[in-house]
Amino acid sequence: MKKLLATASLVVAVGAVSLIALSLQPAGGKAGEVTTGRSLFDYSAATGNIEPASDGIPVTARLLEHGEWVFRGLCIGCHGVEGDGNGAVWELGEQYAGEHQLPRKPRDFTEAVYKLRSTPSGSLPTDADLFRSISRGLVLEQDMPAFKFLPERDRWAVIAYIKSFSDRWEEEAEWQEDPIEIGEPPMPDVAMVDAGEKVYELMQCEQCHGPGGKGDGPSAPGLEDDAGLPIVPRDFTDASQFVGSNEPQGVYQTFTTGLDGTPMPSYADFLDEEQRWQLVWYVISLRPEFDLETARNEMMAMQETKLARLQNQ
Repeated sequence: MKKLLATASLVVAVGAVSLIALSLQPAGGKAGEVTTGRSLFDYSAATGNIEPASDGIPVTARLLEHGEWVFRGLCIGCHGVEGDGNGAVWELGEQYAGEHQLPRKPRDFTEAVYKLRSTPSGSLPTDADLFRSISRGLVLEQDMPAFKFLPERDRWAVIAYIKSFSDRWEEEAEWQEDPIEIGEPPMPDVAMVDAGEKVYELMQCEQCHGPGGKGDGPSAPGLEDDAGLPIVPRDFTDASQFVGSNEPQGVYQTFTTGLDGTPMPSYADFLDEEQRWQLVWYVISLRPEFDLETARNEMMAMQETKLARLQNQ
């Protein structure tokens, strides 16, 4: 794994250098021009942020071209020239370094089936969902690295480009559902964690994730994703192994939307909001470092911070 990650890191480093050079070159019209009278360089260049600082950039031929530069510089090694997930990092790892290859095949953008979404099961993600995934990365030190070092406008450009690999974005645009609403997590207590354990048993989560949440349930060895590739259930005891956000809201989102393309279903039709939050806190309680009193104090501190911000507006 370390050898493969080193190779992937080299691809990223070389791509970053290439990207800087490419982004300074004109491609028809004025350098960086996206819309008449406005340059790509007029848009946000924020770095380090997971949440978008802007609402995106209007999609034009110039933006798509810039997005292709970003993709070819940083993404093509894993996702492939055609965006189908058959990049050299995956194919060469499979052929020559099986024990070091990526644990999961890179996303196939031509299928446009995404695990991480704020939208209901079966729906396409929002552009903001894609922005967060690209910025945060997926599964610490294993799957996709974080690209929050890129200027925000470059991240918006590559999002526009990867969407061009699939017709789903145009065909389903009119009937896509709105993102789910996620409120503030309820304050955890012993009763809530105990109730969450009962929900865990009710939904038979141990069949895949195991009685202790370590991803070692009896069904785990035979699980496959929609592409027929083996897939390992999440180890709830290790927060770094969560595919998306491991914060309470992120875990709640996963239980509500499910992970499309995998055996992980949406619980929106089976559990009410209270039960899903109970399950969230039980799953989080499985982490060795979890302490209920500490979690309560952190939540109270965050609530006080938010209240202070509102009062100062």
